Amino acid sequence: MAGLAVMGQTNAWTSEVDWRTGQWQRRSPSPPSRGWRPPPPRGLLPKRPLTFIEALDSGFRLLRFIPTLSVGSSLIVFTLWSLLLTAGGALIAVQFLPFFTDLSGNEDALSGFLVLAQLGSAGLSLLSLGLAHLLSGLVATGTRASFGARRTTLSQAWASLSGRRWRLILATLLMCGINLGLLLALTAPTLLFATADSVILAFVWAGLAGLLWFLALIWINLRLAFLGSAIAVEGLSVRAGIKRSWSLTGRGFWRMLGQLALGYFLSNQLVQLIITPLVFIISLAMGIGMATTTDSETAQAAIGIAAAGLLLGLTLVSSAVLFAYFACLVTVCFFDQQMRTEGLDLVLIRAEEDR
Repeated sequence: MAGLAVMGQTNAWTSEVDWRTGQWQRRSPSPPSRGWRPPPPRGLLPKRPLTFIEALDSGFRLLRFIPTLSVGSSLIVFTLWSLLLTAGGALIAVQFLPFFTDLSGNEDALSGFLVLAQLGSAGLSLLSLGLAHLLSGLVATGTRASFGARRTTLSQAWASLSGRRWRLILATLLMCGINLGLLLALTAPTLLFATADSVILAFVWAGLAGLLWFLALIWINLRLAFLGSAIAVEGLSVRAGIKRSWSLTGRGFWRMLGQLALGYFLSNQLVQLIITPLVFIISLAMGIGMATTTDSETAQAAIGIAAAGLLLGLTLVSSAVLFAYFACLVTVCFFDQQMRTEGLDLVLIRAEEDR
């Protein structure tokens, strides 16, 4: 009744109730009208947590949206990586030329060496996962801008990473060193068993070490998958980036494992589906060329060099496209995890409205 009496003595249009005390007070001034504004652009990526399939599709959409940044940066990085591996392989071949000469005369030893070479090639392809941190750091700036439907070129992304480039390179070298260190630590007992004439133990441990290395490689690379993105987007140091990635991947581990593993597998199969017919055509053309130029060794050598160059170029391009998509997928998962756990979607919406 007292409240009604007070209300009768006040102007209800200029007063309001303080809900903490129940007393009438003067109404606070209304915020100024901002007028009509057009809605923010829809953006390439939705400003909300993504479903499992949406994350996989967003990697392809981002790859098509910023091809100069994603594919261009990947092509440059893998060209330098291939030149480094070629130089290292040539140095090893020169240093161990007598060993390879003796090896060619023993068919059993040569077969065993080819098996080890294939395993080493597979190991190098897995070790190259460390390059994904450098690529994801380069692509992360373009992924952030794509929420506002803004394209980012390679030069713009490189300029925006001023002061963080060496940290990205250091993080890449660190991850490559961790992957290689795990391999060496797990395969060292194999050499000990082999030198002790325990061939059976050496083979058993080699198989077990390969399995353990594969599992450890997946686990450590998934927990640190956001290292490059955290350094590029949040300007963190390498140590702080490791902590940040470890914290973000603490929840939704199996979902992110499925997204990254399935995305890598599907993109690899798609690239192989496109590259295999081209490799067959080049090999067929090389065979026909060799058959028609049996009288000229120079022509055969030129055909062989040209075919080898084309095959090397196709391998380089396929690896670049594969890792470009994988880097895009990693950055998509990075922002998606922040939207799921930290409300980044609200920050993105507010940022685009202010823009």
